[in-house]
Amino acid sequence: MIKFFQKNWVYFLVFGLVFCYFAIFRYLLIPSGDDYFWWGQPGDYLLHHGFVGPVKIYGASINGRYLGNFLEIFTMRHLKLALLIFAGSWTLMSWCMWKLENQTWWALILAVAFVFTLNDSLLNTVLVWNAGFINYVPPMALVLLYLVICKDGENKPLHKYYAILTLIIGLAAGLFLEVIAMAQIVMGLIIIFFFTKRKRGYHFSYLIGALVALVIMMSHPGYRMHIPYRETTFNPFKIWHIYVIANHIWLISLNTILIFLLLLAMTFIISRKRPYSFLDKLFIIVNNLFLVYYLIVGVYLKRVHNDNNYNYLLNPIFAEIDAIISLFLISYTGYFICHYLSKQRKQVLFYYLCAGLYFGPLLFVAAPVSSRGVFMSYVFMYLIMIDCVQTAFTGIKLQNFLFLIILLATLGIAGRYQMYLYENFNANLQRVLEPDYIQGKRLLNKHIPNRKFVWSKDRLDQQNVFYWRARLKK
Repeated sequence: MIKFFQKNWVYFLVFGLVFCYFAIFRYLLIPSGDDYFWWGQPGDYLLHHGFVGPVKIYGASINGRYLGNFLEIFTMRHLKLALLIFAGSWTLMSWCMWKLENQTWWALILAVAFVFTLNDSLLNTVLVWNAGFINYVPPMALVLLYLVICKDGENKPLHKYYAILTLIIGLAAGLFLEVIAMAQIVMGLIIIFFFTKRKRGYHFSYLIGALVALVIMMSHPGYRMHIPYRETTFNPFKIWHIYVIANHIWLISLNTILIFLLLLAMTFIISRKRPYSFLDKLFIIVNNLFLVYYLIVGVYLKRVHNDNNYNYLLNPIFAEIDAIISLFLISYTGYFICHYLSKQRKQVLFYYLCAGLYFGPLLFVAAPVSSRGVFMSYVFMYLIMIDCVQTAFTGIKLQNFLFLIILLATLGIAGRYQMYLYENFNANLQRVLEPDYIQGKRLLNKHIPNRKFVWSKDRLDQQNVFYWRARLKK
């Protein structure tokens, strides 16, 4: 099986199938909330007024996310463009993960499986919501593409035209989100000063593109207006409170699949070391304690009530303890990387720093309303997991068996997701065609079968009759 997946034509086939899968996925998606805002008259007004307007009407939509706003408007108005952007971005992200992780068969299956490991909150706010997808996935795919170029440049000379390409990448990636616009500059500096042996033109052109993007974004007048949505805090007690009730849940506790695979791989890595030292034995014990704890937490969180934005109503004492344990896990993982990953330590340490870099700004958001802000950090956490899994399972007797399990699980979840979307698509067509709704006499009164596959768990007041009238006429 391993030899089959190592053939080049298989890689082309796999990524071709990934593209087709996500194209179908996007066709079946049901828009919601902000999607209709940008599709309709408000989006048209902002498009023709430089994304500036009255704060009372447009609120946080007055911003310098030029490319993100533009794509949100046009992907909602042109389905073929939406299919291309959606499928292309997810495929590019999977391809970049595979390239960054040395193009192995383990990297291939885990890169393809990425979206199926997303917890419910990220699934609902990034994967199945056009507005969330547009502002997070394309720019992260571009950031990873830059890292692929940097890695290739360490192994061979690159053509001078790569400097133009990275200039465009830095500029484009910085016009989606404020966090990415700022963080990619710091990331670019870290690469130049600490993580490259050869400083080349494409390193500096990327940095120039990122700086230009930040200047363009921050020159937007919306950032000089008082908009409550953008309030920040530097009060350490407030920051800790937000971390306890929201941020650590979204970043760590909900990600049971990722944490399980990471800790399992870490245990295997230590177990392959001979002879064991006292520290090795201690690490194995701590690893297993973390593993059991987060499996229990994952089951517990499934039973805890959460609202439409995936804010969990946790017991305050549990939330405090869980937040403290999450800090121990983060610190423990950093120490593990430095102590046990000798060959790829530099690369994994870079991912570790980037995960913190993209998460850091979220600590200062006074009132976080969605988990999607942790998506960038999740991407780098996932790359760390792939590295550890490859190190742990490559060459062991059970590698074919483990690979088969992950392959079958990925195919099973992929098929199940498409089935859920198909059920939702048909159920939605039936409800929007009801005469009283399509004539504007009432709101929808029925939910689709799989509510987490529509943003905000299919809030009925977040659908738009005018959109469905227009789409059903096509």
